Amino acid sequence: MLSIVGAANHHDSLFLKPLIKLAQALGIDIKLITADQAYHDSDGSVLGETGVYVVAPPSEKAVVPDNVLESPVRVTCNDSCEIPMRILGTSQDGHEFGCGANPGECIFESTCPQSRIIAFDSGYFQPMPTFHSTSQQAIEIRKNCERPFNLMKKREGLEQTRVRSQHGVVIRSTFTTIVTLLIEMAGTRHKLKKKFNGQKELFAATG
Repeated sequence: MLSIVGAANHHDSLFLKPLIKLAQALGIDIKLITADQAYHDSDGSVLGETGVYVVAPPSEKAVVPDNVLESPVRVTCNDSCEIPMRILGTSQDGHEFGCGANPGECIFESTCPQSRIIAFDSGYFQPMPTFHSTSQQAIEIRKNCERPFNLMKKREGLEQTRVRSQHGVVIRSTFTTIVTLLIEMAGTRHKLKKKFNGQKELFAATG
C-alpha cells in the first residue's frame, strides 16, 4: 500500500517510523506491524512515537535476562524462586511481572520483592512480548505471506542480486521476468500425462 525508497547505504529499519507516520497521515489506522528481525522495536521508541506495536521473531543475538527460562518462556523472581511470575502490564521502563504464588505457597514470601521489571529488548521481551498468542499469530501470518514471494525471488534469480545501479536492477529484473514467462509458456505446450494399460505416456504438442 505504501513504500519509501531509500539509499542503499541506509539500513531499512531507519524508514520504519517515517513509513508508519506517512500511513497515519493518510488516515490508515495501524495497530500492529509484523516484520523480520531487522525491525525490532528494542527500545520501545516506535511504540512511544507512533502508538504502533512491532512484532518480529526473537533475535538470536539477544541476551536472555537472568531468571528467565525459554521454551516456553518462564519468568521467576530470583535464583531461589521456582514459581513462574505473571505479567502485569507494560510501562516505558519495560514489562512488569508479579508473583504468581498462591498465599502461603512460597517460603520466601516475607523477604521477596514479589515483582520485577524486564526492560524491552530484541528477544522475547519486545514491547509486545513474542510469547503472547497475538504475537505468535502475527509472526505466523507474516511467514505464510512471505513464502510465495521468497519462492518467486529464488526462482527468478533475484535472491542474491548484487548490482551497482538502479539501471542494473531494472535490467536484471526484466530479463528474469522474460525467462520466467518463457518457462511458463513452454510448460503450457505439453498435454497432461495419461495412463494407458498401466503405462504412462507423454504426448507433447507439436507445431
